[in-house]
Amino acid sequence: MNGLKNMYLICGDEDYLREQEKNRLLKALGCEGSMNYNCFSEEDIDLDEIISLMHTLPFAEEHRTIMIDGCGWFKGEGSKETAEAFSELPDSTVVIFYEKNVDKNNVLTKLIQSKGKIMRFDTADSRQGKDKTLGKSEVRDWVKNELKHAGRRIDSRTLNELTELTGYDMQNLSTELEKLICYTLDKPANYVIGRQDIDAVCSKTITDRIFDMIAFKLKGRVSEALTILEELFAVKTAAMRIIYVMVKQYEKALAVKEGMAAGLSDAEIMAKTGIKDWQLRRIKDQVTDVTLNELIKRLEACADTECSIKSGDISDRLGVELLIIK
Repeated sequence: MNGLKNMYLICGDEDYLREQEKNRLLKALGCEGSMNYNCFSEEDIDLDEIISLMHTLPFAEEHRTIMIDGCGWFKGEGSKETAEAFSELPDSTVVIFYEKNVDKNNVLTKLIQSKGKIMRFDTADSRQGKDKTLGKSEVRDWVKNELKHAGRRIDSRTLNELTELTGYDMQNLSTELEKLICYTLDKPANYVIGRQDIDAVCSKTITDRIFDMIAFKLKGRVSEALTILEELFAVKTAAMRIIYVMVKQYEKALAVKEGMAAGLSDAEIMAKTGIKDWQLRRIKDQVTDVTLNELIKRLEACADTECSIKSGDISDRLGVELLIIK
């Protein structure tokens, strides 16, 4: 099959690149409009039917392609019986697994590693160390190139603010870039995207909404903080996820407040905490009228609430609501 493998695993949490790779591979295999292409998704996966198709010769074409999307067979160690079903594929069959989360020690993962090809795409935010820094740099370059092709530009500070809203998830960024390009269609060539454009059309991430919620809380605007909390619950944001982000935000606020109390310059605070300049500006505004003791109490309250939720003493939703109300 001209160098093609019999099995592919496209995985990782970077949905944008996963989708691109899937489409590229399907195009290379000539799947569009082919009667020898079958796709199974998590709702209709039938292993017996898949096995039958795998061993059915393609009609009037070189190969048969089977796409298996979200099968759940890559969790934990996995089933040896399931892996064995794919251990001896005919040369005329190509199987593509399309998954988000994959266990490296899973028997099916190991089978594909030895006999096929694994293509993993992770978001820059989910990487570690130098790989994370490199990933973010690559995403930033990609954003600039996408805007350049559309006759637009963006400076580093505004790009920082954009990624602060979207994270480094390329799917989110792709959506927001499309909005920005459409919103500025009436602008001249090489128009520089500004904060005013981002504020006008870009969606805020959960992290950013929680930041806003905390800002309202610290300024005593409890009703507005509760409104944001209801919005977070409405989009099925997990209560423990909200608490986790709240703790991270309070920790940053405490570090900045301690730096301010010690008379450190902005540059010194950034060097000591690792907080970026655009983040520092926002946090300083947030903690202007808040004491160190209050921030410490907020962190302690988050820890106590998390323990109470895990021990079953209080529901997770009520626990988060009380963190805002008290």
